[in-house]
Amino acid sequence: MKIVIAGGGPAALESAVSARKVSAEAEIAIYSAENVLPYRRPALSGLLGAGKEIEAKTFYIKPESFFDEMRISFHGGTAAVGVEDKTLILADGEKIPFDRLILALGSEAWKPPIPGADGRNVHTLRSLEDMRSILAALEHGVKNAVIIGGGVLGLEIAESFISRKIETVVLENSPRLFAAKLSEADSQALCERLNAHEHLNIICGASAVKINDSSVELAGGKMLDADIVILSCGSRPDLSVAKSAALECEKGVIVNEYMQSSREDIFAAGDTAQFNGRCFNLYMDAVASGKAAGANAAGERNIFTAKFSPVRFFALGEKLVMP
Repeated sequence: MKIVIAGGGPAALESAVSARKVSAEAEIAIYSAENVLPYRRPALSGLLGAGKEIEAKTFYIKPESFFDEMRISFHGGTAAVGVEDKTLILADGEKIPFDRLILALGSEAWKPPIPGADGRNVHTLRSLEDMRSILAALEHGVKNAVIIGGGVLGLEIAESFISRKIETVVLENSPRLFAAKLSEADSQALCERLNAHEHLNIICGASAVKINDSSVELAGGKMLDADIVILSCGSRPDLSVAKSAALECEKGVIVNEYMQSSREDIFAAGDTAQFNGRCFNLYMDAVASGKAAGANAAGERNIFTAKFSPVRFFALGEKLVMP
């Protein structure tokens, strides 16, 4: 049996490991668009801080030797673009045959339709390449930053920026922080504590209407200085490969309790999958879904029960766990 995994994040890696534990004989191959080994994506925001550097032992989930030991072939820099019958199509045109396919392609940063959102000073943070692009911009000298989006990622990036003494404004479109998770009083208290940090200004109920080369315009006409702008407005699953295979999709690839898609030989895990109407957007959920997808692709029939992890915000001196 040949099990092919499209994607290179924690869900893809866990799928491969889980499949190997079930089948000693299966041929298992991972095809990742990123030309690096699977890494801990939540670490990216912290690595933007002053004096931070990648420590390979903690950043990469497994060393290169692990793949050899597990007999899992890893192919970096090989983006999947489609499916034809029982073959995965790569961006360079190569066709990879499979008996079972697992889609663990993650998600893409969502860019709101703001004029200027594709400007030279505008960035998102979803990949190691994104992080390096932001660091390159910071090295050219940044005095003022605007982060559009006051969720966990946006606030983590803000922590890194203020560690560099960058005057940082966080714009949250909602009237308050974590409106779906915290009471109005708790949210207001949190915002007051965060705004006590030097170099940080969080503005709730604020909408950016235009991004310029060195400023952001708010509804109402106020202008904010911005040498760099970070869009932290959520993400959307990458469904292009799934749709090429005519899989049933909504927000993600719809899977059953075995992590199977509407095609029995194709499974999905991580951000790509949608189970019981919800997508897996957090690291531990991605790992759990990958474990189930890999085992079942290799021949098990394990029923998966999603737990959906709470939202954790550990930054700027705060430690919040929000169900």
